[in-house]
Amino acid sequence: MERGAGEPKGGRARRWASVALLALFIYGGPVRSLLPGLPLPAIPGGLDGLTLLLVLFSLVHASYALGPAHAAVFFGLSAAVSWLFEQVGVATGLVYGPYHYTDYLGPRLGDVPLLIPLAWFMMIYPSYTIAGLIVAGRPFGSSGGAGRVAWLALIGAAVMTAWDMVVDPILSSAPYRAWVWEAGGPYLGVPVRNFVGWLATTLTVYALYRTLEHRRPGRAAGPLPRWLAGLPLVAYGAMLAADLLAGGPLELVVIGPFAMGLPLLAATARLLEAPPG
Repeated sequence: MERGAGEPKGGRARRWASVALLALFIYGGPVRSLLPGLPLPAIPGGLDGLTLLLVLFSLVHASYALGPAHAAVFFGLSAAVSWLFEQVGVATGLVYGPYHYTDYLGPRLGDVPLLIPLAWFMMIYPSYTIAGLIVAGRPFGSSGGAGRVAWLALIGAAVMTAWDMVVDPILSSAPYRAWVWEAGGPYLGVPVRNFVGWLATTLTVYALYRTLEHRRPGRAAGPLPRWLAGLPLVAYGAMLAADLLAGGPLELVVIGPFAMGLPLLAATARLLEAPPG
């Protein structure tokens, strides 16, 4: 496909880089989990490597869909806000409940593994596109009045928190134990306050970014092929599949498809209904 009218400089390379990164994540996560008997090469770095693949996918795709400047700001806000909330959370227990990280996720900045503020963006961006489709029928941009911008931020925070309902019970239990809930909790060992903290963290990120995007729109007004606009939805669904196949409490087999599957289906329907571009 040749570079179309309105495609940014270097856009073709970023477009296909995002496809390649997402394909590698799907191969390294769901596909290898579904075919355990085959001697398929592993993605280097294990969980860290898969996380970085999806982080890079979100960043590269966002730089194409939103423009490099908006993508950089979105990523920077996500990393800074999530690290701040996490650092306060670990130090005080006030944000998510009392918890601490183990050494599983590697080097730290303060009390928080460096991988964590990166990992927030890998799903904050797909959740942003899902919220945009559900609320406004378009995956990118924050058009409309202040009420719609606030609604976009709130729905995005809810879609993002739905992911934590799946991943948190997995990574906080054996064999991973990436973090430990010191007092446990009623939701598969996770405290309810954790989900309030997730809503607060992601709502802050979305409110800041969408306010900026509302005042200074990025490339989102330009046409985007439907298949390319839908890649973040594929990433969200691939993460759901990877989490469910990674093990964890059996209840997640029911909870996951409802918590993450319903917003994904709603966004997919809106994407398919939208006119081309």
